[in-house]
Amino acid sequence: MREGRVSKPRPDLSVIPIREAQPILSAWIRPRIPLKLIHTHEKISDADLLALAILRYLHKMPYFSRWWHFLKVEVRFVLPSLTQAHVRLKRLLPVLETLLNEVESLDFALIDSEPIPVCRFKRAKHCKFPQASFGFTTQGMIYGFKLHAWALPNGRIVRYLIRPAHEHDLNAGEQMNADWPSYGGPKIIGDKAYVGGGYITPPKTNARYPDLRWRDEYHAARKAIESAFSSVAGRGLRWGQVKTIWGLRLKVALVLIAYNLRFQNFGPVNP
Repeated sequence: MREGRVSKPRPDLSVIPIREAQPILSAWIRPRIPLKLIHTHEKISDADLLALAILRYLHKMPYFSRWWHFLKVEVRFVLPSLTQAHVRLKRLLPVLETLLNEVESLDFALIDSEPIPVCRFKRAKHCKFPQASFGFTTQGMIYGFKLHAWALPNGRIVRYLIRPAHEHDLNAGEQMNADWPSYGGPKIIGDKAYVGGGYITPPKTNARYPDLRWRDEYHAARKAIESAFSSVAGRGLRWGQVKTIWGLRLKVALVLIAYNLRFQNFGPVNP
């Protein structure tokens, strides 16, 4: 599982001043997004806009409107209006999702799911969220979605999918496996929810034919994705309020990128 040996990121963008962190993050984003003509009415570039949107989750600010107001008033950034920022981020959403699902050759991957409720369960019957559904998770019944992801043994998330909460983990895993050969055909380790799907899974106590590929050290490896989901939840996966599916997709993408930055060594940057 050689993917686990990754140096810690330098610098830590969550602890340095925003005015210093923003150009460092923008310089990392810029070559990863398509070139676009910057119109005169746009006060910041797409890379700068994405950098500020990601920094919101590094600084754990629940609401985008408060974050934007804070940047304008306290940090004194010259920024577009809140509405224009939302419109531009919506246009950049496919770029973010592609960035998070970049194909790379893997030896091992860990698969699991994390619930994303869109409202409190007692209010679910009054919540009209497109494509959301009732589903049972490790946290009980929820109304919303599940985040399905592959993670490396070091915890970095390399592939993800958002599906309604009622959909079984095996069904979502099958959709994620569609590009399995492109990733080098990695061995995928799952928990008992993935038994019967071709994954390497721990044996059930009443299993007639336990998976002979399972090794004791895989128990420790499984904790990597569980810790990753815990950190992602702490960064804001369930914060705030979203009313549209694109808003949910945008939040998930930004949270995952903010989490994955811990594995990125930016090196010396001259903004």
